[in-house]
Amino acid sequence: MKILIINANMHYKHTLTSQLLYKLNSNPILVLQQLAAATPKEHTVQLIDDRYDNPIVKHKVDLVGISTVTPSSPRAYEIADIYRKQGVPVVLGGIHPSSVPNEAKQHADAVVIGEAERSWPQVIKDVQQNTLKPFYTPEPYVNPIDIPEPRRDLLRIRPLFSAVAPSRGCPYHCSFCTLTHLHGASYRPRPVENVVQEIKHTPRKFLVFLHDASLTINKNYAKKLFKEMKLLKKNFIAYGSAPVLAKDEELVKLSREAGCVMWCIGFESICQESLKSDAHKGYTVESYEKMVKNIKKYHMNVFGSFVLGFDHDTTDMFDKTLQAAYDYGIDAAEFNILTPFPITRLFKQLEKEGRILTRDWEKYDLHHVVYQPKKMTPEELYDGVAEISTKFYSPINVISRIANVTFKTRRFPNILVIGAMNSIMARFHLEFSIL
Repeated sequence: MKILIINANMHYKHTLTSQLLYKLNSNPILVLQQLAAATPKEHTVQLIDDRYDNPIVKHKVDLVGISTVTPSSPRAYEIADIYRKQGVPVVLGGIHPSSVPNEAKQHADAVVIGEAERSWPQVIKDVQQNTLKPFYTPEPYVNPIDIPEPRRDLLRIRPLFSAVAPSRGCPYHCSFCTLTHLHGASYRPRPVENVVQEIKHTPRKFLVFLHDASLTINKNYAKKLFKEMKLLKKNFIAYGSAPVLAKDEELVKLSREAGCVMWCIGFESICQESLKSDAHKGYTVESYEKMVKNIKKYHMNVFGSFVLGFDHDTTDMFDKTLQAAYDYGIDAAEFNILTPFPITRLFKQLEKEGRILTRDWEKYDLHHVVYQPKKMTPEELYDGVAEISTKFYSPINVISRIANVTFKTRRFPNILVIGAMNSIMARFHLEFSIL
């Protein structure tokens, strides 16, 4: 069969400019390549990323698979409806269809719920035998040993940076996060030798994103991986949590020796009550400063992710968060509006309290306020996040951060990464001014 696998995207432009920006500024996603790797070899597979290519093809296809996150789901449904009108079977998957499968089924012949590696080959077989089921749910979760290397060779445009996923699953179960619902609450690391081998095979040698819920969940695994990665001489970006990076200097040092350029950290909030009661984090904000110092001691950079709009947040939290980002010396950051994605505990809580303002999924993009905050108006939340984002990414601040990294590290990989991350996030937060 001829199979088309599409990544739907709400920001589709399909221009030369969008293609260039994707190549230079993209944090690579792996879902298309992973699904292609799970496709039996006797079939022909074409991958289309809606960020830069038109997903509606003119040639004949026998099956269309579409992956989507929540804000891109209306676009995914639009694409699905077009192919179904042509008589082509359509299968929807990804975090949003997994969250609301009955809704997604209205636009698809079948919905894959959760991880797709086990379900996808059966879907293809059922299409061939005309026995397609409405829903496919894999049980149990995929064994990390069985996760194949993604089919990167099928991408029409390969980003400047590459990505490798060392694990699946996350035990933290944050109230606003979808990861646990898609990949389970058990941390499932892949064999170190498999991860190292995949990194060797990546077409982009300069920088690799390690797509992991947090490499610090299993410290022993992370240390073993870093020791093996030393020999690869690759630069990489990793995700980690504050308590471990604040206390375990051996892990921090090993990561630098292995080639780590930047750690991405979910600060979430600088309000201890929000961190404990709303974000359900079992650590204190006091660990943040020590963590940043540990990382910078070994000449690595810090990317911080902040969420605003928790029930304990008041309007003074915006300036406090911005000042904390300055005080910590964070090299790049994102300031997101708390967003209750439909499968999360946060959504269920707010829905029960009658505080969900809209189910227009396009607005579930971290830029819109889709619920009623407790201690401020929706307008105050939106304006506050927009204001601190604009200030943090003012031209003078961006130049200052890049100059600071240049002076302190004198390493081209660090300078390039911080330049790219500030460019990406400045563009991301610019959308506040045009909404």
